[in-house]
Amino acid sequence: MGKNNLFDFATSELSQDAFICWLLNFAHEDHLRENRYLTECAQKLLQKMVPEEEKSFVTDIKQQYKNIDILIEVNDKYSVIIEDKTFSNTHDDQINRYKNTLIAEGRENTKSVYFKIVEQPFEENADISISRGDLLEIFRAYVDKAQNNILRDYYEYLLEIDKDVNAYKNSEIEIWRRDYNHVYKGFFTHLVKDNIIQTKEDNVINGHYNWSYISNPSGGFWGLWWFSFKSECLDKCNLLKYIDELYLEIEDNHIVIKMVGNSEQAQDVRRSLYECCKSIIPEIKKKTFRKGKHMTVGYIEYDEKNYREKIKAMEDLMRQICSGQYIFKTE
Repeated sequence: MGKNNLFDFATSELSQDAFICWLLNFAHEDHLRENRYLTECAQKLLQKMVPEEEKSFVTDIKQQYKNIDILIEVNDKYSVIIEDKTFSNTHDDQINRYKNTLIAEGRENTKSVYFKIVEQPFEENADISISRGDLLEIFRAYVDKAQNNILRDYYEYLLEIDKDVNAYKNSEIEIWRRDYNHVYKGFFTHLVKDNIIQTKEDNVINGHYNWSYISNPSGGFWGLWWFSFKSECLDKCNLLKYIDELYLEIEDNHIVIKMVGNSEQAQDVRRSLYECCKSIIPEIKKKTFRKGKHMTVGYIEYDEKNYREKIKAMEDLMRQICSGQYIFKTE
């Protein structure tokens, strides 16, 4: 068991809001002399938010002002919206809505900051993004000098998250779900950013991808879905009348071909597609073919050593299907 860390228990966004407000408050004139290094740390963080200013001071801090997580006034000039996410994802274009609300109040110098400590599929459309890496870089210079247990606990908390996120680089896939909370977030981010999964083949796929934790009665899984056929490809395969979607999905340690049925013939499509896929990649396995809307055609397993080649093989398989090699034939 490791050190007793406050932030192992204070994991909510409200707890993180409190930490951000606490730290930035050391850049307020009332607290500039309490701890020199915490003030310098706070001003370094402010510099990320308002890089135009050579030196910044906080003149006001509000929480939950018109549903904004944190609103700070800087140098009596800027209104800075901080949208704070711990482990949740973006939604509903929140930051732009908040920004427009403040501009409508006459706050012309309004900035938006997206504060995120764990990887997510997409970034919010904010003026400034502050990541876990940014925070670690800033805090590293002050954590020893400040001699403050709150800052140290938060810094060490971020280090543990960083280790967890990057565990896919040096641990076996069998322990990813057992020993880590964020490893798939790091792995999926790696797949997207390093172009290991392909999302830009305009002649085949629609380019959409996403990832998240998927809950289900069997215990759930971490899933990434991509390589969804365009309607033209479905039509070329004579599938458009029978299914709505055909795409790839990673489910923990499986790479899966998924389909979304829209007809009574969907089960026949599923069997036909499975036989085609099996003839191209013999290692493909199938689950029990039960009737449903979202169905697994077939899957292969991958691990931390062979995921690149396995992903490529399944993408190549999908290209072959769309090339005209597969056409669904009705009796």
